Amino acid sequence: MSSSYQIGKIIGIPIKIHISFLIILPLFAWFFSVQTEPLGFSGVEPELMKYVLSLLTAILLFASVLAHELAHSFFTIRYGGSIREIRLYLIGGVAAMEKEVNEPLKEAKMTFAGPLSSIIIGILLLSVNYAFNKAPVSEGNPLFLMIFILGYINIILGLFNLLPAYPMDGGRILRAFLATRMNFVKATEKSATIGKTFAVLMAILGFLGNPWLILIAAFVFIGASKEEKQVKRKYDKY
Repeated sequence: MSSSYQIGKIIGIPIKIHISFLIILPLFAWFFSVQTEPLGFSGVEPELMKYVLSLLTAILLFASVLAHELAHSFFTIRYGGSIREIRLYLIGGVAAMEKEVNEPLKEAKMTFAGPLSSIIIGILLLSVNYAFNKAPVSEGNPLFLMIFILGYINIILGLFNLLPAYPMDGGRILRAFLATRMNFVKATEKSATIGKTFAVLMAILGFLGNPWLILIAAFVFIGASKEEKQVKRKYDKY
């Protein structure tokens, strides 16, 4: 049984969802339905509207993640690389490269495009909410509340992704910067070490009261270790 399912193609790139995505989507919808305004719909009536908006917000949030990965993919293709597929996972998405971009400056630009797209989407959505919603967020039209939530979360995701915690985007930008001063393997090793340090710190904060940080920390630590090994295997001549 396959763990991922293709749902379509965009600019020739297969878009797949991992089976874990089917678990997290209803979980996010539930979270939005019980969260109070301005980051949820718990006060929205009737009940059906609350659950419809919660599910739609969860779907559009992952559509925003897809837009983030497509921004990476667009610049990868523009700089001579190629993308095998984009997968949406339990937390976030991954644009799997078939042909890599090996120039550090181009890699940094390609990587930065993802968080930048999230921040731009967030700013645009918040601007729409500010321009057209005359009531306070918690008292206005529930559709504007959804726009506010998506705008706010996109900006947070964009900024969070810029943390220098490899293999997150900020960590990849750091590696590209280091690769201009040392070979690619050493740059990856240093970036992975910094990423795993960030993961440990996030896990500690998570144990102090935020279980989501524990999940993200595990993702970062495992991802950094895995990619470091892959790079060493590929470039073992160094």
